[in-house]
Amino acid sequence: MTVRVQRKRFRALADQLRSGKGLSQEQNEYLCKRFDALGHGEDGNSAFGLAYTQGRSEVDEKRRENLRFIFSWVVAKMDPVYGDGYSANKALQAAACEANKKGSLFRAMTYSALRNAWYNKKYQYLRDPILRPLDINSPINY
Repeated sequence: MTVRVQRKRFRALADQLRSGKGLSQEQNEYLCKRFDALGHGEDGNSAFGLAYTQGRSEVDEKRRENLRFIFSWVVAKMDPVYGDGYSANKALQAAACEANKKGSLFRAMTYSALRNAWYNKKYQYLRDPILRPLDINSPINY
């Protein structure tokens, strides 16, 4: 789980507790394990998954979030019923144009970078058209 997703989950947990709802058995077990780790001297950021580990960075997370947002937009553009019925290449070109506009919701990316990411198997999971706040690499803040 990414640091940013973990932070979103903690905000959701805080809201849950604030509203008076109790913890599920799974949440209770998770917190018991984390507090036990703290009690045995583990660093809080490490125990709760709030520290970036080797090979992971905030820049990487933000890039995947941007791709997730752009890919959901591309999939919507490709939809023949609710979108424009674009081909993948036409939708990626439109996304690159949109990403490079001033004030765009996307971070700037070239068409070739988007196309490479779109066809890269390691990013296939980012193509889900529905964005949920607690999904891995979701660009939606909770």
